[in-house]
Amino acid sequence: MVIEIQRRSFIAGVAALAATPDLLVAAPAKRVVTLEWTSTEIALSLGISPVGCAEPSGYRTWVNIENNKLDGAVDVGRRQQPSLEAIRKLEPDLILSSRFRHASLASALGDIAPTHLIDDQDGDADMLAAVYRSVGQAGTALSLKNEADVLLGQFDRAVEMLKAKSSQKIAGRKLLVAQPLPGVPRLRVFAPNAAISMLLNKIGFTAALDMSPQPFGFTTIDLEGLATLDGDSALFMLAEQLPQELADAALWPILPVVAQGNVHLAANPRWPFGSTASLQKLLEDIVGTFA
Repeated sequence: MVIEIQRRSFIAGVAALAATPDLLVAAPAKRVVTLEWTSTEIALSLGISPVGCAEPSGYRTWVNIENNKLDGAVDVGRRQQPSLEAIRKLEPDLILSSRFRHASLASALGDIAPTHLIDDQDGDADMLAAVYRSVGQAGTALSLKNEADVLLGQFDRAVEMLKAKSSQKIAGRKLLVAQPLPGVPRLRVFAPNAAISMLLNKIGFTAALDMSPQPFGFTTIDLEGLATLDGDSALFMLAEQLPQELADAALWPILPVVAQGNVHLAANPRWPFGSTASLQKLLEDIVGTFA
């Protein structure tokens, strides 16, 4: 009799939990502060509008993903040095940032609210894997794991669709993606382990330069280095116009990639260090230029 009563009580308890799933799954945070552009982008992509974020004006300019959802966000200072006082005033229930950027502030931030530092940088390893990992970590921190899985699935399908539509036109095309550096005739070039480079390789492009993996996926190159690109290679620059420092350089017009008309400029500002939405937009821009 006692065993039967205990059994019935156990079954009733399980049924009660099943009828109230909110007891099993934590509710998403409502007052989120993001301290790195990648964490801001991921939160916005998952439907969370932060109450505060670091450098929102810079985010709107460089990342430009779901900007309208930042209308109510308070500027909490620079990404490198956010204002703890400004964060505390917002009374957040969760702080989301980057381990690379804010590991040294984790204790101070944790005194304000639960703090989650995502691994959005991966040293000299696979930067595309870091993109997937950071979305998963942010989804878990925000109690939106299923939504994060859906976001990654949509990203995968978008990449596969681009490959299916364009692979015949771009298969084997040698390409180098680079960012101009202000004030000097040099470029930041993306190495094979950069997220955008790995995505371009998936679609069918070939690396125009033989480079080893680089810390954080990029290195710098001068005009003499660009001279090693042959005329069949293409250079895609993340700039809306040719920087004057390059245009004024005597070597620029005689570079094979320039002389052959294989330098292409981005139509819009794109952030190559972001998450899935940033990378998808940049990938679409590059593929659209060549396909």
